[in-house]
Amino acid sequence: MAKTVFYARVSTAGQSPELQIEAARKLGVRAADIFVEKASGTKKDRPILAKALAACKKGDAFACWKLDRVGRSVAHLSRFLEDLETRGIHFRTADGTVNTTGSTGKLLLHVLGAVAQFERDLFLERTRAGLAVARSKGKRLGPPVKWDPSMAPRALALMEAGDLNAEEVAATLKISRRTLFRGLKAAREHDELANGVS
Repeated sequence: MAKTVFYARVSTAGQSPELQIEAARKLGVRAADIFVEKASGTKKDRPILAKALAACKKGDAFACWKLDRVGRSVAHLSRFLEDLETRGIHFRTADGTVNTTGSTGKLLLHVLGAVAQFERDLFLERTRAGLAVARSKGKRLGPPVKWDPSMAPRALALMEAGDLNAEEVAATLKISRRTLFRGLKAAREHDELANGVS
């Protein structure tokens, strides 16, 4: 027999989920099918939400007080609802403003999917534009430069000249001060080992 699983969430331990639990009771949800979580909406790892979803079977309904109880963003909410639909699980909010069993609910899924795609495209467009501007200004993109043994002679020469301090030598080589000292230490150890072997 199909059932309704209700997920309630409050952001902090000090908040009460009682209003959401009362809404679940009004929907006729059994106490055993009400799952309460105390976690921020931005958290990816929500074990109680995972348990609530695991309790749902094909033909069941998954309910919550409002959309913001389950979704971290439009993209996340879109994926969440698509996953429920794929599993044959209906979704609804306690006030009935969202109900995927009807045609309006199906339309909502498509609209959310379109908005999520729009957000992704916009983000990619902005990222590409930012990278293009950075390149035009001569900024180096990608991960930070790492130590290369071939840097050792130049680093030593710069330091021995006495015109630059360690910070300035590191900046010249586009590495951190820590990387500079680690690299020079490794170079010294390598030289000592080579001298010992010969």
